[in-house]
Amino acid sequence: MWLVTFLLLLDSLHKARPEDVGTSLYFVNDSLQQVTFSSSVGVVVPCPAAGSPSAALRWYLATGDDIYDVPHIRHVHANGTLQLYPFSPSAFNSFIHDNDYFCTAENAAGKIRSPNIRVKAVFREPYTVRVEDQRSMRGNVAVFKCLIPSSVQEYVSVVSWEKDTVSIIPENRFFITYHGGLYISDVQKEDALSTYRCITKHKYSGETRQSNGARLSVTDPAESIPTILDGFHSQEVWAGHTVELPCTASGYPIPAIRWLKDGRPLPADSRWTKRITGLTISDLRTEDSGTYICEVTNTFGSAEATGILMVIDPLHVTLTPKKLKTGIGSTVILSCALTGSPEFSIRWYRNTELVLPDEAISIRGLSNETLLITSAQKSHSGAYQCFATRKAQTAQDFAIIALEDGTPRIVSSFSEKVVNPGEQFSLMCAAKGAPPPTVTWALDDEPIMRDGSHRTNQYTMSDGTTISHMNVTGPQIRDGGVYRCTARNLVGSAEYQARINVRGPPSIRAMRNITAVAGRDTLINCRVIGYPYYSIKWYKDALLLPDNHRQVVFENGTLKLTDVQKGMDEGEYLCSVLIQPQLSISQSVHVAVKVPPLIQPFEFPPASIGQLLYIPCVVSSGDMPIRITWRKDGQVIISGSGVTIESKEFMSSLQISSVSLKHNGNYTCIASNAAATVSRERQLIVRVPPRFVVQPNNQDGIYGKAGVLNCSVDGYPPPKVMWKHAKGSGNPQQYHPVPLTGRIQILPNSSLLIRHVLEEDIGYYLCQASNGVGTDISKSMFLTVKIPAMITSHPNTTIAIKGHAKELNCTARGERPIIIRWEKGDTVIDPDRVMRYAIATKDNGDEVVSTLKLKPADRGDSVFFSCHAINSYGEDRGLIQLTVQEPPDPPELEIREVKARSMNLRWTQRFDGNSIITGFDIEYKNKSDSWDFKQSTRNISPTINQANIVDLHPASVYSIRMYSFNKIGRSEPSKELTISTEEAAPDGPPMDVTLQPVTSQSIQVTWKAPKKELQNGVIRGYQIGYRENSPGSNGQYSIVEMKATGDSEVYTLDNLKKFAQYGVVVQAFNRAGTGPSSSEINATTLEDVPSQPPENVRALSITSDVAVISWSEPPRSTLNGVLKGYRVIFWSLYVDGEWGEMQNITTTRERVELRGMEKFTNYSVQVLAYTQAGDGVRSSVLYIQTKEDGLGWNLGFSISNMLPGDAGNDPQTTFQVSRT
Repeated sequence: MWLVTFLLLLDSLHKARPEDVGTSLYFVNDSLQQVTFSSSVGVVVPCPAAGSPSAALRWYLATGDDIYDVPHIRHVHANGTLQLYPFSPSAFNSFIHDNDYFCTAENAAGKIRSPNIRVKAVFREPYTVRVEDQRSMRGNVAVFKCLIPSSVQEYVSVVSWEKDTVSIIPENRFFITYHGGLYISDVQKEDALSTYRCITKHKYSGETRQSNGARLSVTDPAESIPTILDGFHSQEVWAGHTVELPCTASGYPIPAIRWLKDGRPLPADSRWTKRITGLTISDLRTEDSGTYICEVTNTFGSAEATGILMVIDPLHVTLTPKKLKTGIGSTVILSCALTGSPEFSIRWYRNTELVLPDEAISIRGLSNETLLITSAQKSHSGAYQCFATRKAQTAQDFAIIALEDGTPRIVSSFSEKVVNPGEQFSLMCAAKGAPPPTVTWALDDEPIMRDGSHRTNQYTMSDGTTISHMNVTGPQIRDGGVYRCTARNLVGSAEYQARINVRGPPSIRAMRNITAVAGRDTLINCRVIGYPYYSIKWYKDALLLPDNHRQVVFENGTLKLTDVQKGMDEGEYLCSVLIQPQLSISQSVHVAVKVPPLIQPFEFPPASIGQLLYIPCVVSSGDMPIRITWRKDGQVIISGSGVTIESKEFMSSLQISSVSLKHNGNYTCIASNAAATVSRERQLIVRVPPRFVVQPNNQDGIYGKAGVLNCSVDGYPPPKVMWKHAKGSGNPQQYHPVPLTGRIQILPNSSLLIRHVLEEDIGYYLCQASNGVGTDISKSMFLTVKIPAMITSHPNTTIAIKGHAKELNCTARGERPIIIRWEKGDTVIDPDRVMRYAIATKDNGDEVVSTLKLKPADRGDSVFFSCHAINSYGEDRGLIQLTVQEPPDPPELEIREVKARSMNLRWTQRFDGNSIITGFDIEYKNKSDSWDFKQSTRNISPTINQANIVDLHPASVYSIRMYSFNKIGRSEPSKELTISTEEAAPDGPPMDVTLQPVTSQSIQVTWKAPKKELQNGVIRGYQIGYRENSPGSNGQYSIVEMKATGDSEVYTLDNLKKFAQYGVVVQAFNRAGTGPSSSEINATTLEDVPSQPPENVRALSITSDVAVISWSEPPRSTLNGVLKGYRVIFWSLYVDGEWGEMQNITTTRERVELRGMEKFTNYSVQVLAYTQAGDGVRSSVLYIQTKEDGLGWNLGFSISNMLPGDAGNDPQTTFQVSRT
């Protein structure tokens, strides 16, 4: 911080006081120093300055030229607001649309000016932003930067980033830097699957731009030295702001980052934050300035980024005092205190005019920070401004100085009083003046010396009033008398007196003789002390005073003589004090009267150049000796250079041998003697008829430029100059006064200023001067208006079709010869070098028409073309924004999601061909087909950027492409993308399913794969569902699964129930799922022998040779076939252990009667059921013994053919048992 110190002055220098001046000036916004606006919008700039009461507001160019209205281009409103209207590029004027302005506010307090305000228009121009593809190793950091053209970089900033059209929210691994870069940390393989775009916004036009989609190539880590991906450069940043120093690097192993400041590690400070994006410093301070190094290191090497950070403190100016009201002749000190960074410069202004040092004003200090005004005069009043500038930054402050007649006046005082000896008293005297006066004290005309009994103190109030106290402690009789306070400053003095009586024996101090000045008033104090006394009386020549109207005796004993006369008032005066009824004391004082000089009136006669002049200054009265001197305009006149002064005792003469203009002025004759100094002032006016110092001559003016018609005259009184104008180029017929407007003004030297020459200004001009002396003079001249080369016609915007020829016409007028040059952007077009361009120029009467032919127009021609017309008097340019329209670029197509029967597409339209996109078409086909067999989705709305394609076939490979349309036509196809739809569960069942029973417990199933077009992927296997369809079964399928082996499949179902009907279905499956099942077909397993014997087998011996065997059918579930019948097996068992012949009987019935059995013999009996497949399981052996009987029988047997439970109703079947 640099604090500008105050200039030290001598204690004797009176300081002026700050005070409210009544009127004020102020700034509404003195930080406004730049206004940038869009040419298509225009701008309104309020004046940053104002005042109270209302101030007059005016705008100027930085050059000091006041501005004038330009219809539909620039206007200053009555409230001081500057407005620049929207304009086309061809109407651009750098003096208006790219210039420094300032505004002033003026009222009775003074006039202040704002800092310069840069007003700059920004054109809408085509631009694109780009993002380049990047590479990164997995686990490293990737850095994407948004590349903005330098021509718009100042106005365009990154507002967001997108990943696959979804805005990126900075979190996790994604970071967006202060400078608009995108950082991806810990890069993964999947980061390569997305596209990345930046979105920018133009600060003034509000336009947004989206970049192309950039890709990230991700590789596996490979050992490498560090490489800086993003570094920083030297920069200046305001204190208090936040700065980010980007630094990141790639390499493997992943580099370590270390920061250094001025060669040392960073100090510990919570304001410093190390991030993946670099180093962030918040709440910047000037001590943060320095050289920063970012070191990146791994085991294979190192790299570094270096830059200088300069932290700048904004300039702040404080001017003191802010308001100052002081008296003429005082000393004024203004001090300008600055904070902020160094290398600033200071300028001082008074009422917006640059302050230059002179006899009264000096600028002091190492940085010109102190303004000193000595013996300030009324003309020094006004508004003072201190401007500090550092590079592009300006700061200012101002002070209001008011200078006035500051003769002191007593505003409050003390009264007469009586006190006792030892009784302390205090007297107060208050005075005002400018500068604040100093008060002194006297007692009976003697200055009071400061001692133990007499003390004074003095101070100045905030309103400028000086307060002084006289404090008397332990007063004695001698401390009584007339006390007088006198207030003095550089301007004059004022006084007040009153008597203070201290009780005690009265006496009179010794009286001092008095010298009075004739014609003035004189006070004579009777220096009585002590109290009480009866009266104070004055005598002159034994006469009690007063004895005439000029004498007054006050109650306190003071004698006042007004308008003192030498003969009458000079002499002895006696002061008599009656202290007792018959006792008086007295003292006398001699009054001498001095007569001041009296100068007889004199006048300067009318004088002309070359005359002799003799002026006497005669003093008609006054005490001798008398000294007489002469001054001119306040300066002492010394004889010489044609001026002679001759002086005698009471007379002095001023003689001028040859009067000239330089002798004009105020002359003062000053006479002084011991009594007084008097003067008489008169003005000498040397009347000089007007004459031309510079005569008007014919001259040329340039249209649109400023022109000065020179005419300078002198004479005295100063001549009044009037300009007149006669239009036309013929002989002037009648002159008319030139209207003085903002565009036309008369300069102080009498020349005529035309700020903006127009064609209507052509003609004769007459400069006429008069001053009442002699005859008027005049001189005419002819102004020829030369027309600089001006573009009068050209298209602001125009459209061409790519591949077609296009002509751009530009019409110019002005003084010949005119050269027309064409430029594309900032490059001059040379048809000899670029054969695609041709320029033809034709003279068409008052105009020149130039045609630029583009053969043909190309995309690169979508820029601003400019035609420049040049002649000897100036040049002009016309801007033409050419838009080359063409079919759009194809969309950038992305596959967002692919399913079995649909896919989701998203696209980004890059270049629209400079014509609004009207729609999109999507085409797709099987990859193996030609595009003749494509399918299409047409006329997609231009507001849509994604679509779902449905009804695709699963597990198919498709080719997709896309077109965009504008009114010019259709784009080329986009890059063809290939996708494979996911598998879906098969849409068809297996074909030709057959069943072949193989055994009683197995069925062979055969089938073929589903139709190829219904498989929806690779058939991975089959599911065979089978269920028993016999009554009582649960109807649920059992599932077995097998892998596919080919187009035909065989599978054997085992462990089935015997002789059971089964329903079988077959389903194919792939990775996506299982398809529909085939229609159910049925088959029955082969028959088998019953698996259980008949139930409830019983044997009953009826007689000695007859037995009955009965049973019931085995459970049907165990028959395993169609029951054909039963077999009864029996054999005899003899006592010796021998078995008889085993016999069997077959029957379809469930009862058999055996006859002819051996009597009283043991038999073993078993029963079985049989089917077509054979005999089933025999029942358990049942033992029976025939009865004893002697009778003989023919053996046979019978079988009951009854169903179980019908025994007794069944007819008997008898079987004869054979014997051996």
